[in-house]
Amino acid sequence: MTKNDIAKSSLTIALASLSSLVLYLGYKDYQAWLSLGPGGLPYNLYGYFTTSLMKLFAIRHPRDFRSVPGKSQEVAKYLSSDNLPYRKGDYPVVAPWPVPNRVLNQVASEEFKAEVHQTLYSVKEIVLTNGKHLPMNVARSFAEKHHDALFAGEIRPQSEVAHQHPFDGSLHVNLHPSDARLLIERRWGELHPFAGKIKAVPAGFTLVYPPRDKLELKVVNECIQASVQFLADATSLG
Repeated sequence: MTKNDIAKSSLTIALASLSSLVLYLGYKDYQAWLSLGPGGLPYNLYGYFTTSLMKLFAIRHPRDFRSVPGKSQEVAKYLSSDNLPYRKGDYPVVAPWPVPNRVLNQVASEEFKAEVHQTLYSVKEIVLTNGKHLPMNVARSFAEKHHDALFAGEIRPQSEVAHQHPFDGSLHVNLHPSDARLLIERRWGELHPFAGKIKAVPAGFTLVYPPRDKLELKVVNECIQASVQFLADATSLG
C-alpha cells in the first residue's frame, strides 16, 4: 500500500468517525428535545428540524428587558414596581430550543402547578371599563398548540391571557410591554423567543419562571391578573 493509499484510507476513517459522532450527537439532541414534551411544533423529526432552524431567527437576548418591543421609557402599567421584588438566586436553565420554550431546572412542585392551574382557569369573566362583562374562554393556545390557554373573550392570538406548561410549571403570559420589561428586569422571566415576531406571539408574551415557594406563587398570580387587566382594557378600547 502506497503512502497515498494510506492517506486516503486514514481520511475515509476520519470522515466516517466524524459522521458517526455528528449522527450520535444529533440523535442525543433530538431525544433531549423530545423529553420536553409536545409544544407548538409537530412532535417529530420535522418539528425538531424546524425548531433548530428557528434558532437563527429567535430573539438574541430574551433576558434583556430592552429586547421588549415598544416604548422603553414606559413605566409598569398593571404590575407595581414598588411591590415586585427581585427574584432570588440564579436564573433557571432554559432549554436551548425556541419551541417549546421550557425551563429545565428549578421546576415547580406538583402542588404549585395545581395552584397556578386553579388560579388561571378559575377566571370566568372580567368587567371592562365601560361596565360590560367579558366572558373568559378556555381553548387551545395558538402559540402552544398542544395545551389549552385562557382567552379574554374572542379566541385569537392577541386575546390569550396565559397558558401553563405541565413539564415544568412555567407559564407564558401575555403582558403589557411595560410590565414585561419590569418582570424581566426583576429576573422573574424572559421574553418568548418570538415575542412580537410572529402573529401567534404578542409583543409582551413572557415566559414566567416556575414558582418555587409561596412568594413566587404570589408573583405568578399577580402576572396572571396583570394580563387579565391589560386585555380587559385593550378590549374596551377596541
